[in-house]
Amino acid sequence: VFADPEKFTQVVTNLVENAVRHGDGRVQVSLETIDDPWPGVRIQVDDEGEGIAKELRRRVFTKFWTTGEGGSGLGMYVGGGLPRAHGATVTITEAPSGGARLVVDWPSHDRRP
Repeated sequence: VFADPEKFTQVVTNLVENAVRHGDGRVQVSLETIDDPWPGVRIQVDDEGEGIAKELRRRVFTKFWTTGEGGSGLGMYVGGGLPRAHGATVTITEAPSGGARLVVDWPSHDRRP
């Protein structure tokens, strides 16, 4: 992938730690290669918590935003900002368990303008 290895590791760590801290039950992490919308990898983190309400999904990546249940409000800010700075996309949906699903599609080449 097109990434600074330390930044890539930081993103994965932040997303997993957030799922462990704020989700319930099992946290599942998967990684697969993708060709659509571009060649790269997809990192998917699912938890079994209450999920993230649709109206809050955009706010989660705001600097210092927190649910008030601990944390600095920087983990998801970094988890969303670093991938975008590398031309990746980050989306939040609902996992099959009803918890949160975070998906990062990270390109294998530089997509930045």
